[in-house]
Amino acid sequence: MTHPYATEAYARGLAHAGAAIWAPEWGCHVLTRPIPGVDLLDAAGAYPLAVLTPDADIAGGLAGLAAAGLVSVVLVVDDRLRPALESLESAFGMVRRFKSHFVYDRALGPQAYDKHHRYEIRRAAGRVEAREIALAEHLPAWEELYGELSARHGLGGLHAFPAAHHQALAGMPGLRTFGAFLDEKLVSAHLFVTHQGYAVSHLAASSREGYRSGAAYAVNALAIDALTDCDAINFGGAAGAGDDPTDGLMRFKKGFSNRIAASWLCGAVLDAAAYRALSAGAEDNGFFPAYRGGREVERSDEHQG
Repeated sequence: MTHPYATEAYARGLAHAGAAIWAPEWGCHVLTRPIPGVDLLDAAGAYPLAVLTPDADIAGGLAGLAAAGLVSVVLVVDDRLRPALESLESAFGMVRRFKSHFVYDRALGPQAYDKHHRYEIRRAAGRVEAREIALAEHLPAWEELYGELSARHGLGGLHAFPAAHHQALAGMPGLRTFGAFLDEKLVSAHLFVTHQGYAVSHLAASSREGYRSGAAYAVNALAIDALTDCDAINFGGAAGAGDDPTDGLMRFKKGFSNRIAASWLCGAVLDAAAYRALSAGAEDNGFFPAYRGGREVERSDEHQG
């Protein structure tokens, strides 16, 4: 069965970020994007993770994207939903560790919260009602929550998810949503995409009332208790591109995890001449592709919290 992130329906729900193109050698879709200022396209993996089949023909997929006239491709994979690292490294020009993901692994035993998280979970339980919900039944309330989060953090670009994305999520097989209510008003919600025993945090948002009541603590604790068909829950990583130990979101997620897993940033130049021309004069800051030089991929977890 195809992972939801690899499907055409999901890729089309990311139309604001790019047009879906099928990569048959990889068993997934990627997004083609116009390159500003020129009549050329490049590609990126689906948000937040590209899911390639374990036996994917990596080199064949890159050749197919090159034949489609794309300049480069960049994607993020995690340690569970990827081919062998050696296969990626032999085909992509760049494979580097991206950021740590905080995972709750049931094989390591029941979750043992630290003193801070125990307190916050108890406090939230006394203030909000947390329960699993069907996103389709609470879609306007969820969109309002996410809109408030976007405005608060000034999210744009990839993270300015349109209504079509939220609607696609509401109909996605394997989506599990947990919400917290204050006086029957949704004040916090966390969306997980589940597939074959593995849950990935997709989006999470809280209102100001939700933050004040610590509702996200109750929501995450409920998710751990409720996702019993998943042997692992990936809560994602810190805001930004690195592992900043002072980052509050990182500390929050770490408190719900019992192990750390890697994610990997993979990039390949598909048209060397065009890439060189586009990158001429670009600052060498390690960003891929160099000619974009922004943070579109490397802010992939910043919206969550």
